[in-house]
Amino acid sequence: MKGRNRGPAVACLVVAALAVLAVTTISCGGNGGEDLSAWDRDPIVPGYSVADVNIGDPFSAVQEVHGDPERNLKDGGYHYAYYSRTIEGGEVNDPASWRLVVTLYDDGNGYLDAEDEVGAIEISTPYAGKTSGGVGIGSSPGDVEGEFGPCESITETRGPEGEKLELYSYAEKGVEFLITPRDGVITVVITAYGGLLPIEDTNGAGDGQGGLFGDYASAPIVPGQTAAGISIGDEFQGVENKFGSPDSTGFTTEGLVYATYTGGYGTWKLNVYMEDMDRNDSLGDFDTVVSISVRFPYEGKTAQGVGIGSPSSDVLKEFGTPQRQTVAMYQGEELTIMEYNSTGIVFAVNSASGQVVEIDVNRPLTQ
Repeated sequence: MKGRNRGPAVACLVVAALAVLAVTTISCGGNGGEDLSAWDRDPIVPGYSVADVNIGDPFSAVQEVHGDPERNLKDGGYHYAYYSRTIEGGEVNDPASWRLVVTLYDDGNGYLDAEDEVGAIEISTPYAGKTSGGVGIGSSPGDVEGEFGPCESITETRGPEGEKLELYSYAEKGVEFLITPRDGVITVVITAYGGLLPIEDTNGAGDGQGGLFGDYASAPIVPGQTAAGISIGDEFQGVENKFGSPDSTGFTTEGLVYATYTGGYGTWKLNVYMEDMDRNDSLGDFDTVVSISVRFPYEGKTAQGVGIGSPSSDVLKEFGTPQRQTVAMYQGEELTIMEYNSTGIVFAVNSASGQVVEIDVNRPLTQ
């Protein structure tokens, strides 16, 4: 759901998409040598997550689910973490040798550590999770194009045994499919929208988890008023003074303009929606803030400690029963949207984990 389809004045969920040109490195996935586990059934969500790993997660979050990798390699500014070897002695460039490969941006110290951030996730046979349209391991090229449209970027290569491989790349949607004529899809690669960034474009992707939010990483969340050091009613020039130029901008059908921040890499972390004061459908210095949306790694909390990663039970404890609650499917991920519109705050909760993944502070709505 792009920004132009979302009106924060009615407290809807933000799911912004960053479109930047990028290069994705294919490593490998595997052919099941162990029983399917819960993460093997996690939905494939282009641009966001697979195998219980989210784009933008720190490596520590990967370790919580998958433990330490069986092998890791460094290549330039990337680290590659290999899990679940399926062929003894299999090469790292063999798509049949590993079930899960996670690509991480190096934080600048040259070795894999807890703060390195996920840039791509690759899964292979026998992964059972599917996209919202039912595409997964074993799907045909026709299945892929049936859900994602004709692929204009198909790269042909050869596997370790000389077999033909075709990479169907939908970088703008954050997904790629490695396909063989015999087996169909053998590997799925999830990246941020736009693909894995060339390391020279990450602009210090690993500058610690403060990153984009800097001095405002722990600024309090006050419903209807403020988050991340930005207040409802602020002019955009004040936002820009704090966070610099946005990574992307645009306008909505509701007459709002928006600024999207990623910290220079990965998926969005901060979206600011503003009233278009001069009605020119473009962002200007004096457009005024009506909604602030934050995601990980923002650490700010409400008065009673609700923040990104909090359980939904904490939301209920502090704010009571939502005025409106809906369930939304976004490319295979189920989100529960808990709206407190008169208070000026909305929570998006991952329905599977029960944890808050996004908080929107909005201009309060009167009954």
